[in-house]
Amino acid sequence: MTRYSRNKLYKDPREGTVMGVCAGLADYLGVKLGVVRLLTMICGLLWFIPVVPLYFVLGFLLDERPRDLYRDEGDAEFWRTARNRPDVTKAELKRRFRDVDRRMQRLESFLTSKKYRLERELRDLER
Repeated sequence: MTRYSRNKLYKDPREGTVMGVCAGLADYLGVKLGVVRLLTMICGLLWFIPVVPLYFVLGFLLDERPRDLYRDEGDAEFWRTARNRPDVTKAELKRRFRDVDRRMQRLESFLTSKKYRLERELRDLER
C-alpha cells in the first residue's frame, strides 16, 4: 500500500460533479458537500473572474483522492478533526494514553503481586 498524506487537499471526482474540487474541499474541511457547492456557486456569481478560473486551476492541479486514503469512516472522521481542531485531537490522544497507562500499571501490579505468584504456583502443582 502506498502511503498518502491525509492532510493534503485532494479533488474527489467520484463524489463531485465538475472535476470534484467541491467534493475534495468538503472532505478536507469536514463539511457537507451541498454547503461547499452552494458557497462556490454564490462566490462564482459574485466574483466570477477570480472564482471560476481558480476552480478550474484547482481541478487541474489537485491530485485525485486515493480510494484507500482512509481505512473506514471512523478513520476519515479522526483525520478531519485532526486537521480542523488539532487541540481536540491532542487532548483526546492524551486521555487515551492516560487510560492505557493506568491499565498497564494495574496489570503490572497484579503480575508482580504475591497473589499472582501463588496462583501460578498452585496451577503448576495441579499439572
